[in-house]
Formats: sequence, C-alpha cells, structure tokens
Amino acid sequence: MLFVMFATAHPERYSDLFHLLHHARIPEGVKIREKLEIFGKPDVVVIFEANNEELASKFVEQFGRVSDVITHLALRVRE
Repeated sequence: MLFVMFATAHPERYSDLFHLLHHARIPEGVKIREKLEIFGKPDVVVIFEANNEELASKFVEQFGRVSDVITHLALRVRE
C-alpha cells in the first residue's frame, strides 16, 4: 500500500520536525520512497509504502508530536 504524508510543523517545532524527518523510527514493513522538505506548506512530504494501515499509523504517529499530519492512501496510475 502506498501512502503520502503531509506534515506542517507546530509553531517553534520546525527544527524538531526536520530532525525527526532524518531520524524517524521506521517499523519493519514500512519502506520510505521519498522524503521532501517543502518551501511552503506543508513543510514535509513523505511518500512511503506499508504492508497495512496499522504499520502506516505506527510510522506517522511519531510526527504528530511536532506537527499537524495528514496522510492519504495513494494509488498508482497505470498507463
């Protein structure tokens, strides 16, 4: 399953968010595809794969301490 996470840092927590982006705990069964720092809002976008929603949630919840997080399930477009 492919997920896209958008994170907007809480006020005064920007450095914490970017530190977490580089040092996040990645549960077994989660694979990071892309980590992007954005000039604007959201501050961070992470594209990742997870075997199920529970693993995706375990990965994403750590970002909730320092940011507002929105995560979407994504589907690949086949040509």
